[in-house]
Amino acid sequence: MKKIILAIFLSSIIISCNNHGSIKVDDQKTQIIKNVFKNVSEEKIDYLNDVFSDKMKMVNPIEKEFNKQEFIEGIKDMYDLFENITFDEVNDDADGSEIETNYYSNGKIWTSVWNNFKAVGKYTGQKVSIPFHISYLWDGDKILEEYQLFDYSAFENESNARDAQMNTSKKIVFILDLKINKGIKLEEVEDFIKELNAFVRLNEPETYDYNYSLDKDKRSITLLEKYTSSKAALFHAKNFEEGPNFQKFMKTFTFEKFIVLGNPSEELLKKGEEYGTIIRNPIGGWID
Repeated sequence: MKKIILAIFLSSIIISCNNHGSIKVDDQKTQIIKNVFKNVSEEKIDYLNDVFSDKMKMVNPIEKEFNKQEFIEGIKDMYDLFENITFDEVNDDADGSEIETNYYSNGKIWTSVWNNFKAVGKYTGQKVSIPFHISYLWDGDKILEEYQLFDYSAFENESNARDAQMNTSKKIVFILDLKINKGIKLEEVEDFIKELNAFVRLNEPETYDYNYSLDKDKRSITLLEKYTSSKAALFHAKNFEEGPNFQKFMKTFTFEKFIVLGNPSEELLKKGEEYGTIIRNPIGGWID
């Protein structure tokens, strides 16, 4: 995959050269980025504060945007998650990990990095090696924008393990035991579930698991729902009660048991009382 990205990037460079652009691997800006990664591996923050513009923005692999303060806090959080952080050596030979700066004819300057993040998780003990690509947009001698591309799952796994160890997870799980009401055919239920799935996917980005499982009696269903936070769970409840599916849901199913797992907020606890929820707080493990 990295070679494909590299080939695409090199093709774009050929085009830019035809437009009087240039590529450098030994200029000052490329050296600054090399020093960025050196300081990151040594867990030194001061250098990053100096080379990144106060107006910077960073977009991470899951498309969340951060300002400079949030970016620096994110680096500190990475140090809490991982130890023994290293990157591959850069040899400027276009064979493996590279850093190069592109000077375009329109005046824009971008530095691009291909490398591998290697570390050991402090909470899982797992060794990770993650290929990544990062692009930096310059404003004079300061980095104005940063865009990241890599598999983010190792960071999420380590964060989940930390939350489990410290019991600080904000994630919420609903487990509902439902009974299909008399007169409702299973085929009707299956069609309705498709409508529910589509509605949740379209309207609730922070509902990250939503699953109906059927018992062998063909009349009992367990519904599993996972939310990134109590706020997301409350948003789902509002969509459910005020949306187009509430009346049909209540005619289709009877609630037999409603369990809430996690550390729900007071507002979510109050909402749960309306449905007779059972609250079970975590004492170990984690929620993905």
